[in-house]
Amino acid sequence: MKRDTRYIIAEQAQRIIQGGTPTPDSEVRKDELVIYVDQAFGQMVKQSFYQNKAEGVSWIDGTFVYSFVQEVKEDKMLGMSYIKIPSTYVSLPLGMGIHTVSDVKSQFDTFVPTNPNFLGLSRGLAVGKLGGRRGYYIDNTKMYFINLSPSDCIDNVLVKLAGGIQSDELDPEVDIPLDMQDQLLRLTVELYTQQRLARKDELNDNSKD
Repeated sequence: MKRDTRYIIAEQAQRIIQGGTPTPDSEVRKDELVIYVDQAFGQMVKQSFYQNKAEGVSWIDGTFVYSFVQEVKEDKMLGMSYIKIPSTYVSLPLGMGIHTVSDVKSQFDTFVPTNPNFLGLSRGLAVGKLGGRRGYYIDNTKMYFINLSPSDCIDNVLVKLAGGIQSDELDPEVDIPLDMQDQLLRLTVELYTQQRLARKDELNDNSKD
């Protein structure tokens, strides 16, 4: 049976907020709480990253990394290969929210993250060719590749995202480690409660006008 900790946490949060077993007409909906679970999880990923960095560790805990195999497509207008980024992810310094990108069959031969401004400034220079290595840059929800051509015969790439749990493509579904679930539950309830109080304050202010 598939297990998705996000929905388990949402159910627990629903009981805490409602003060008991939810009913079909409960004000607090589980599908709404899943959004807060995702936001709370993102905060945990970021907190873990900065805590590790303060201790001299510069990488992301593998517990928070989720892998996807994505089909490489061709943008005929730009003449470039690209993929659709399969999930939202946590924004970290230097684009580290995208953990790694590689050929599926060679995941340690990783692509180099770059950006169009750098490529434009270094055009014609050796550094602009990335030493012959494959690279990528992000354009909103798409990832475009550098030094990757159809002749390379790479049909799919492996993308690993930090906190990338908002995708229909996860298999198995999200299973958050047991020792983190209590913290995630408390943070979810806290975020939802703060948001609900903010809405009530806004309604009260509007009623005074």
